[in-house]
Amino acid sequence: MIPTQTYETVFNKFISAVKWMKSIGVKISLGRTTSYENIIGLYKDSYKSLSANEIEGIFPGFVSSIFEVHDFIGIHESFMEISPDQLTGLVNKLQKAVNGPVNSIDETHVSTASRNFLFEAVVAAKSHHPDKGINAILDAHSDSGIRIGGKKIWVECKRVTTLKQIKKNIQKASKQLEITFNKKIGSGHRGVVAVDISKILQAGDKIFVRENDSSLINSVDYLMDKFINDYSHIWQDILSRRDRKIIGVIIRFSFMSSSEDRNLLVYTSQWGLNPRLGNSESDNCILKSLTSAIK
Repeated sequence: MIPTQTYETVFNKFISAVKWMKSIGVKISLGRTTSYENIIGLYKDSYKSLSANEIEGIFPGFVSSIFEVHDFIGIHESFMEISPDQLTGLVNKLQKAVNGPVNSIDETHVSTASRNFLFEAVVAAKSHHPDKGINAILDAHSDSGIRIGGKKIWVECKRVTTLKQIKKNIQKASKQLEITFNKKIGSGHRGVVAVDISKILQAGDKIFVRENDSSLINSVDYLMDKFINDYSHIWQDILSRRDRKIIGVIIRFSFMSSSEDRNLLVYTSQWGLNPRLGNSESDNCILKSLTSAIK
């Protein structure tokens, strides 16, 4: 069965994340985070007593809110033990991430920056596992960075909203990584492209519905496997002509789902990693360590 949390638990975790962001220097004004707090606060306290019309009125905003707060919660839980003086780079990302349209469905090509910076912070948070010897590089000159043993993995992050954008974004990220390599001395540098495909698979205010927990879990796994099988030829072709230090592509998607048997609304997030064809054994070992962190 899919593990569950009450709306009150999610709400309290989000409030803790917002307090933490303020404590490390992020200025929170009226906007996304305040709206999320208000909507989830209303729903957690009164969803059992709301009329059908009232639920219909807040539900689209609620889906977007309960979906997006998990990114802020994950960042907080990954970095809350780190001293604020080491978080300057992260604070800069979060300061931009708390802005932008409240609902992701309202995002346009000119208002993507906030969620782009949030994705960069999410990649850092997801890959930060000091207990496994894997640490986010919080002052990375690339979008994100990861230290695994003696290697530094530089990451360029792209949110892709249509299939036509895949090629252009992988090409751009690869070129950015090569610029980073040219500034680094030594052999301990590698690169990975991280791509968020959430909007390709599911609109921000839609729910991915399956009949039960097992079907939902299997369907989400299938979505990731099918996407990689169908489109990996695009980035493999690009990487075959780029620097050998670019060793793979991270794929991530997230959206809200429903397990109908339990009438359960589920935050769904899936991560995958597709190695570059022809990698050395040592580079694939690096990716195996990275996979253990992001899974």
